[in-house]
Amino acid sequence: MADPRFFDNHGPLTIDAIEALVGAVRKGPSTAGAITDVASLETAGPGHLSFCERANLKATLAASRASAVLVTDAVAGLVPGGATCLVSRAPALAFAKVAAALYPDAGTLWSRDHPPATAIDPSASIGEGTVIAPGAFVGPGVEIGRGATIAPGAVIGRGVRIGDGTRIGPLVTLSHAIIGNRVTIHGGTAIGQDGFGYIGSAAGHYKIPQLGRVLIHDDVEIGANTTIDRGALGDTDIGMGTKIDNLCQIGHNTRLGRHCVLAGQVGLSGSVTLGDFVVLGGQVAVSDHVTIGTGARVAGRSGVTRDLEAGKTYGGFPAMPIGAWRREVVILARLAARRLRDPEREAPPD
Repeated sequence: MADPRFFDNHGPLTIDAIEALVGAVRKGPSTAGAITDVASLETAGPGHLSFCERANLKATLAASRASAVLVTDAVAGLVPGGATCLVSRAPALAFAKVAAALYPDAGTLWSRDHPPATAIDPSASIGEGTVIAPGAFVGPGVEIGRGATIAPGAVIGRGVRIGDGTRIGPLVTLSHAIIGNRVTIHGGTAIGQDGFGYIGSAAGHYKIPQLGRVLIHDDVEIGANTTIDRGALGDTDIGMGTKIDNLCQIGHNTRLGRHCVLAGQVGLSGSVTLGDFVVLGGQVAVSDHVTIGTGARVAGRSGVTRDLEAGKTYGGFPAMPIGAWRREVVILARLAARRLRDPEREAPPD
């Protein structure tokens, strides 16, 4: 369900057309009419296509309101009676191909039918007191509030919304994004570009169309040369008052709570969730689909590979409670020093 501010839908597609496109086979009666959009199982509604590859999503699949679902043969029996069942060897890949057919221009800053003719599109809405410096590009349908500042070389893609008093630094690129009030985005930052999503196949890596947005709430500050990818189907969401340092990477569908602090070179994979007031030290790396609880703190250069509880401090790789990590470092240092003093001594057993 892509936001029409940012994406042009080239549908609908018939079930027959989808079968021909992806090589799927209809199983059982077809109750779906034309497919107008793609969506996750949780958010799909009438006219939408979704997919399911795992039997452990049985409850989610049963509750889905999708009109058609791409599934493996092993999952086909779980498709609810109100949905058309389309069997595919690779449902996720088939889903990506349908999404690409509906949204062939998903990554563009402007509509194919309306390429830019001026630096500031006549359809853009510019609030009172806003200053747009020479060399900036403002696309069609952009909305900028009162008292904002757009520095030289900034690129604001179509449909982007920017709130009152927000400052956009030089050479910033914004696309597929809704920005709140009093936000500061420093130079060289890129927000709203494609998430890093591919599906492997015998023919190589097939790109998954990224049809979500980036939502940045009020009073956020984002350092220079940071990147925040838009969501794949949902949104990437940066909570109110959060502060992000230079050179950070925020993956697609990541959700940051209110007043989080991310130091320089933090890297968050896709679908990471941070609670409110989480603090991540410099160069912390977080694996995909990990949740870090409210008020948790992670020491610099740590690697977070599993969920972390709220209100605790962690460090090391894999990240563990800070006290345990410090004891481990001390023990390893002592073992190393002992070995250096007595090179003939056998290494300690595993």
